[in-house]
Amino acid sequence: MLKTMKILQNLIKCSLSLLLALACSEKKDLLSQGKKLAQVGKQELFFAEVKSAMPPQINSQDSAEFVTRYVENWIRKQLLYQKAEKEVKINEKELQKRLDEYRFALLTYEFEKQYVAKKFSDSISEQEIKDFYEKNKQEFELRQNIVKAIFIKVSKTAEIEKLKKLMLSDMSEDKNELLQFCNEKAISYYLKDSVWIDFDELTQLTPFESIPNKVNFLKNNKISQMQDGDFVYILAIKDYKISEQISPLEFVRERIKSMILNQRKTLLIKQLEDELYKEAQKNKSFQIFK
Repeated sequence: MLKTMKILQNLIKCSLSLLLALACSEKKDLLSQGKKLAQVGKQELFFAEVKSAMPPQINSQDSAEFVTRYVENWIRKQLLYQKAEKEVKINEKELQKRLDEYRFALLTYEFEKQYVAKKFSDSISEQEIKDFYEKNKQEFELRQNIVKAIFIKVSKTAEIEKLKKLMLSDMSEDKNELLQFCNEKAISYYLKDSVWIDFDELTQLTPFESIPNKVNFLKNNKISQMQDGDFVYILAIKDYKISEQISPLEFVRERIKSMILNQRKTLLIKQLEDELYKEAQKNKSFQIFK
């Protein structure tokens, strides 16, 4: 193994020297000829292939490591492939069928992707989002409890009651004072009380995580605190939705955008297929036998 690594390292040094020479040379045909880095059976690996896979602006040390990994991985894959050729008994017709199916899928996928890229618009109006939400509300049933809330973790020596008042207040000066306190003294905090968030995500790794009946807790607690050692965790609930209720639009906005875009892509492909079919039908480019 050590001997193999030394050989690879020597090859890498030569390859990197070649790379520097190529950078200073205008003879691009040298790159196409390249330097052979490895060979397994009749399969050969040239430096040009490695260079084309190398990330741009990579430094010398990282280049050496990249080439080492690339060469070793290439050798491993070739050895595996050649072993498979010897050991695996496969019907050649079946193999060709699979290759044809793969080629068919690959070509049609690439064509569809290019077609969609030319015709596709990812602009979505607010009205489209609202209409989609209203039409498909049952698709957005919650699978978790979500909240609009404020959460703060502080030292047990903090002015807890004052913090609670600030957390429940909607006055801008109180919000500013709370933010200043959190920036200066809080261990951790979450103040985005206008944004819906998964309740379990918000309370993860806190004493609130172990609440046995979270639905009942949300219904009956506007603000609460728990202590764990030297720390106090304070949670103020501004609004909540429980699982199996319909999700608020704001919580599923990005999901709706994605669904609308996917529908557009599907429709574009369907239109393309219809156009091709009608054109071929008109030109009598296909036959149906009964």
